[in-house]
Amino acid sequence: MSSERVGVLLVGLNGATANTTVAGSLALKMGLTDNCDGMITETELFSHIDLVRFNQFVFGGWDVNGYDAYKSARFNKVLEPWLIEDLRPGLEQIRPWKAVTTEHDVDAAKKADNVMIASSLQEGLNALKQDILSFKDQHHLDKAIVVYLASPLKQVKLKDIHEDLSKFRQALIDNDESISSAMLYALAAIETGCPFVDFTPNVTLKIPAILQLAEIKNVPLAGRDGNTGQTLIKTVIGQMFKIRNLKLHGWYSTNILGNNDGLVLSMPEHRQIKMEDKLGVLEPVLGYNHFTHIVDIHYYPPRGDNKEAWESIDFSGWLGMPMSVKINWLGRDSILAAPLIIDLARLMEFSLRRGDYGIQSQLAIYFKHPLGASARGFFDQYMLLKNYYSGLKELLPETNSNRQAGKQPEVLAYT
Repeated sequence: MSSERVGVLLVGLNGATANTTVAGSLALKMGLTDNCDGMITETELFSHIDLVRFNQFVFGGWDVNGYDAYKSARFNKVLEPWLIEDLRPGLEQIRPWKAVTTEHDVDAAKKADNVMIASSLQEGLNALKQDILSFKDQHHLDKAIVVYLASPLKQVKLKDIHEDLSKFRQALIDNDESISSAMLYALAAIETGCPFVDFTPNVTLKIPAILQLAEIKNVPLAGRDGNTGQTLIKTVIGQMFKIRNLKLHGWYSTNILGNNDGLVLSMPEHRQIKMEDKLGVLEPVLGYNHFTHIVDIHYYPPRGDNKEAWESIDFSGWLGMPMSVKINWLGRDSILAAPLIIDLARLMEFSLRRGDYGIQSQLAIYFKHPLGASARGFFDQYMLLKNYYSGLKELLPETNSNRQAGKQPEVLAYT
């Protein structure tokens, strides 16, 4: 990897996860810490691959709140106060651009202080593209990655206009209400040649028209819905049950969360799509669906970003004898998610260098509902990642320029 700098543009820049990603990367860059726990790209698997380093990242992005990253870090209360103060000069220089909203967005976002309510979808798209191009020009960047980290939107019902790029473009002109702001961010990224990662449960990267555009523009994509805590546990224990031939009868999950995601997910219209991803993980892992699966999410402000989850698991073993497992999971939501964002930024930049485009199915391990891959168990997903990257040389642009990673065969170690 050369010494060139790489932009990382975060949608939801002042949110807890994005802000922690920015602050943590700055801490690594300044040498205030050398701890990279939680980053898969810092393991032996990637030791032979020349990935972009932390000191090469330049952060920017959009948010509905216009305050700088220092004030955001103080508000989010994820990191230790002393670390935030040490990072203050750098964080104060990072301030978001106006977020673009549509009628389909969170109502509260429209009342925030840093919002562009576009008169048309095309105007909103043009504004986002200009933000990206101006940022790259200002910082002399050859490339940038866009990561969508904003709160989940309302469920969007896919229609005929989503199936074809020409119809989608016409729907954009017609201001069709089935085009959400998340889709505009994806379009802006792809049309400016930026890899796009959807870390939310939005349906953006399931839309054929957007996938068609990524293929035309040779842009890599990855999603959806970051797998950081409770669902991650299910991909591990669920596959353990599968391998050991233990019969699951029921899994009850409940969790309390006090950050903005918890607030948004307390609204039924925004909760639906998140619950689909959480409830949809066990059946493909186990291979059957005759069990009870319940997931509750409760907004509890005193906890802030410190999520607590309980799991009550009922299963049977030999001779049908009943057994159970209880898990109490206490995790800092953003501390679990931020290293994955850095991983994804590094790996998407690498995919762009290799000439890969479309859904990067080898990155399934990072998502609750991974696109482009059938592997849902943690061990299968890790082997998919390992098999893909362990055979790669540092960079072979001449031989890999026409490869589409999303179409690579899956090699699974466990069934």
